[in-house]
Formats: sequence, structure tokens, C-alpha cells
Amino acid sequence: MRLIRLCVWKRLLLELTERQVIVIYYSLTYRNWSDDRQVETGLLEQVSVTRDELFMRKLVDATLMKNKLWAHLSNECEDRREHAVYVTEYDNQKPAEYGTAIADAALAMCKMSSMYSAEYMLWNGSAFQELDLAESSSYTMELAEQLLDHYMVRGGTTYEFVYSVLDADRKKVLFLMKEVDL
Repeated sequence: MRLIRLCVWKRLLLELTERQVIVIYYSLTYRNWSDDRQVETGLLEQVSVTRDELFMRKLVDATLMKNKLWAHLSNECEDRREHAVYVTEYDNQKPAEYGTAIADAALAMCKMSSMYSAEYMLWNGSAFQELDLAESSSYTMELAEQLLDHYMVRGGTTYEFVYSVLDADRKKVLFLMKEVDL
């Protein structure tokens, strides 16, 4: 009986190690949109991404591409295959309260990562400063889930997310936030 269990166990291990994982990639384009003319004015970038990364890329407020910050306006999907994010220059859509501080913080980022991970910056009243928070995981879907939240509580302190920026070149999601009393 023990020998039979051992043979079954070895066969199961062999099947699991030989199993191939199929990863589906989705086409995503970033398209420049002119609010003045109400037309698309060009294709900025086209990438192939996993479903989790697609979800994350659509949830951020802005994307850093070629050292320039682009604010997200809307997302669309055509025939459940071709995904697009419509963007405009950040200066055209910057939040009044934070103005250029968001762009300054995003463009000042320099840490790189091999997998997507979060960086946190805290509003001090005039600028965003890096906040060191121990991160439990950097899975893409967990970052996307965090992008759905409006608040985060760490160590008894409550933070409100005010803006988020994706830097795909550095594999970072920048969470800009302020401390709040709730």
C-alpha cells in the first residue's frame, strides 16, 4: 500500500512539474486626447500586458511615459480585445490643490524594481515626501486592489490616497497621499 501511494505521489509531482502555464496577453494603447478639439491626436505607446497588469494600468490616475506625465481621462475596450487609455498632458488636468507637486514627485522617482511594487509619498502641505512603509507584497493584482481603495490605515495612522502614478519603465506605482483624521 505504501509503495502504491509513493508511485501515485511521484506521478502527481511529475504531472505538476510538466504542466504548462498559459499566460494571455492583452493589447493596450495609450492615446493622446485633445479636449479642445475633442479628437484623438496620436498614439503614444502600445504594449502587451497580462490581465492583472491591464487592470492596474487602467486604475491609476496618470502614467509616466518617456519622462513625461500623462493624466488618464478614460478607458475603453473594443471587442474585449483591444484596450485603450486616453490621456492628456498632466498640466491640462492637474488637481488644483496639489498642482505641480504631483509631477515633481513622479519625475523625481529613481528607484527601480524587477517586479511591480508600490512607493508611497506623503503630502506635507507644500510637497510630497517619501514615506517608508513596509510593504507585504508586490503582486500586480494586490497593487490594483490597493488602487481601488480611498484610504489605508497603517500603524493606527489613516492615509487618504489623493493620486496615483504608474511608471512602467521602473515598475513602480506611486501612491500620493495625505494623513487624515477619521
